[in-house]
Amino acid sequence: MKLIDLHTLLDEHSRLLDLATIAEENCKRLLEEETRDSQNEWNEFGINNLIFRLIEQVFVFNHILWQTLHIRTKIGIYIKDPDKIHFMDLEQVGYYQLDTIEDGVAIDDWLVYEK
Repeated sequence: MKLIDLHTLLDEHSRLLDLATIAEENCKRLLEEETRDSQNEWNEFGINNLIFRLIEQVFVFNHILWQTLHIRTKIGIYIKDPDKIHFMDLEQVGYYQLDTIEDGVAIDDWLVYEK
C-alpha cells in the first residue's frame, strides 16, 4: 500500500465520522465553559471574536504512551490580525486537539492557550 492510498482511507474515515466538526464543536463548548470564569485568559478576546480553523489531522501509530491507534485532530484558535502580518491575516492564540479511536470515540483532548 502506498502512502497516498493510506491518506485516501484516512481522509474518508475522518470525513465519515466528521472528526473536524466534532473537534471544533468540542473546542467551542470547552471555551464556553472556560470563559464563564471572568478571570480566565480566554476572556481577553471575547469568545465571539475567535476564529477556528482545522490545522491538521495526524494518524498516530507509534507512540511512547499510547498503544492504541488513533487520529489526532488539531483545531487552531485565532483572532483577526489588524496589522495583517500573520498568515491568512489571523493571529493564533491557541489550539485544541482531540484524539479519537477507530469508531470516533474520544480518548483524550486538550485546550492550549498560547498568547
